[in-house]
Amino acid sequence: MEYTEKISLRVAFGKALVKAGETRTDMRVFDAGTKNSTMSLAFERAYPDRFYTAGINEPGMLGLATGLAMDGKPVVACDMSVFLHHAYAQIRAAVRQGKGLHMIIAATHTGIAVGPDGGSAHDITDLARMRLIPNMHVLTPVDGNQVNQAVQYALDNPGFYYIRLNRPAVPIFTDSDAPFEFAKAHHLADGNKITIVAAGDKAFTAMEAAEQLGDGVADVIGISTLEPLDTDAIIKSAEKTGRVITIEDHMYVGGLFESVAGVLARSRPTPMERIALGRILTTSGEPDELARIYKVDLQELVERCKQFIDG
Repeated sequence: MEYTEKISLRVAFGKALVKAGETRTDMRVFDAGTKNSTMSLAFERAYPDRFYTAGINEPGMLGLATGLAMDGKPVVACDMSVFLHHAYAQIRAAVRQGKGLHMIIAATHTGIAVGPDGGSAHDITDLARMRLIPNMHVLTPVDGNQVNQAVQYALDNPGFYYIRLNRPAVPIFTDSDAPFEFAKAHHLADGNKITIVAAGDKAFTAMEAAEQLGDGVADVIGISTLEPLDTDAIIKSAEKTGRVITIEDHMYVGGLFESVAGVLARSRPTPMERIALGRILTTSGEPDELARIYKVDLQELVERCKQFIDG
């Protein structure tokens, strides 16, 4: 697969904040003592009078952010994903204030791609938690270009957003000039034997798998908006191929697999497989090593697709 460069989604996020801040002088950015990790430090350096730190206090950060949002300002609250567990009640309370508020929650260090930070830092249930909150839009950008576009879209369209970001560098393969299409899936490869639905940075893995499977085999659907999901694109592809496999860096419970399975169960029952984390507690290791151990890597996807097609 060809790509222009690699960049971590969290690094792209820091750059996107700075770029947005040039014109969005009303936006405010919060962090809970993780600015070196979330890369919100870049925004602090550029616009120190619009940046706030709550220290190691996620509930406090969300409370402060909600207060400014209620005053009519768009706010971005940044944190490492696993620490947002501490503020789930405050996030739900913020959303209950009504659709007039404008809040973006940016979570970095998601999934097992966090790697050597250790299993206690691997957040593999964040999508499930955020999908449960009414009116929360869950965004899973596929590369650095899409991170920038997603941030711009979220700032231009008031509401509640959760943006999922990773730690390691991933290939940039989308068009930097293409607008972010909210609630629209991306048709990344054309095939008629199996549908691969991939969330976030696993979209590139899905495209690599399609290349290895050969021309015309895999229909690849990239998901950059998990909630609300583009049900029409999934149903259309399932009708064409008759087989669907999902891949995500997340527990299968409450994530992409169950989202897609729910759509197909209601509208177009289709045989399915999944590449996802199980209901497990993960361990420390390098990202590629962990992907192999937990079988959410390219090799596993290719082999499972072949078995599914042949079976």
